Amino acid sequence: MSSSNLTPDRVLIVDKRLAPANVEQFHFVQLTHPRTKQEQSYAVDHQSKTVFELVRSARSHSSWFINDQHILPDGSLYIVTPINLIFLLLPTLWSHARKSFLSLKTIMTDSLQQLQLDDDVVIEKLRSICDINLDKHSIKLNEEKFIVWLRDRIDRLKKLVKDEEHAFDLICEYLTDDIVEYCQQELKLHGNVRYDIPIGTHYLLKKRGSIQTKAKINYSTNDTDLSVATIDHAKNVLFEHYANKIQANVPREFHQIQKKSNCIFAKRARCWTAPHWLDNISIDDNCERLLTSFILFCAFVKDISIDGYVIEIPHNHATATIEDFGRIFKQILRFLSDHDPAKRYCMNVSPSRIGQNGWVFEFYRITFFITTFTPHYPETHPRYSHGFNNYCHILFQPELSFLRHNLPDDTPDTNWIEPITSRDKTRVAFRDHGREYPIRPTIYYPPSHDMIRPLSNDLADIVEWWL
Repeated sequence: MSSSNLTPDRVLIVDKRLAPANVEQFHFVQLTHPRTKQEQSYAVDHQSKTVFELVRSARSHSSWFINDQHILPDGSLYIVTPINLIFLLLPTLWSHARKSFLSLKTIMTDSLQQLQLDDDVVIEKLRSICDINLDKHSIKLNEEKFIVWLRDRIDRLKKLVKDEEHAFDLICEYLTDDIVEYCQQELKLHGNVRYDIPIGTHYLLKKRGSIQTKAKINYSTNDTDLSVATIDHAKNVLFEHYANKIQANVPREFHQIQKKSNCIFAKRARCWTAPHWLDNISIDDNCERLLTSFILFCAFVKDISIDGYVIEIPHNHATATIEDFGRIFKQILRFLSDHDPAKRYCMNVSPSRIGQNGWVFEFYRITFFITTFTPHYPETHPRYSHGFNNYCHILFQPELSFLRHNLPDDTPDTNWIEPITSRDKTRVAFRDHGREYPIRPTIYYPPSHDMIRPLSNDLADIVEWWL
């Protein structure tokens, strides 16, 4: 907030116990986020030598009225919370100061120099995880110290979230993938982590027989041993192969459900169908059969307009009840999580964590909105299968798809009389066909609660498939 005689330019939420008495003491800067590499706003209080992160909470079509004097067009809230300086310095330390000492000047890049912190302040902060050579003003990351420091962070945080994996997940939001992988090994977290899974485009080429070599291949997440041209060519070849294969398939039940759906996007949505589910093999064996196509789907979805990936499971004694289907659903998600090329292993957390806010299914660095349709649901239910009762369906919708179609922000509000947005129109369409789905009073709720909806269609009922 600017001073009283100036027009305010943003609204901040600040804990008075942590922030300076006069918010104008904040020095605002733009830095690269340590994990996402996106531009992020930070503030420095030079009196307390504290760095704060500004987390923006935005709503469309909103503004602020300030003291009945000013109108602030930006209706966002900026939540100001302290961030440990170590998280901002760690990417450089990890990349350049693990094996040898590095000068403090090199560590404090031009971007970090914006913080305007004294060298003594930075060095004192880094003592927790580094070896310091004061004579040469240089620093080297001490991995043992770093793990001790990280364990202390997790132990403190888990007192608030009641779950070690949850605490680690929150900290991982500030760590790059290679640091996360190292910490998982050292801290023995996410116990079923596998590090020998062949991943990436090289893996897909080898699976298809495009690589003819007896030499041992070192698989890597980034495929750095392949040229960009090779990877692009492989993607084109594999996409055409699978696209043609899918087009050649006889349309299955899900395509019929698409045509009859009340969702205004469903009819024109472009979906991939997993290989046909076989009753005479195990769930894991079926998942093994579809794994390659799911990895390909995730590889293509960033560049090609594909809206969903569908797994069709025969409806029989194994899916007799919605709870039976839930057990199969959980096993499928567990298998995919265990074979995540990005090694995020989102299912390797405590069951209670999956049922909480903040957890989302992620594979190959893509987050998914998952919906299920089964013959269990009555005609008045929004998950109704429209009389196609031979299969249960799992639809993986990349959140990228929603962005690509420019869907409006989620909201508990609906214009039922004169629907304007696509969200309004979809909700009204379901209502008009007698399948109105319940709308929560908030947009903040666990995604897992909606993956398998209860037969009652009551928000108070939850199918706890993750337990």
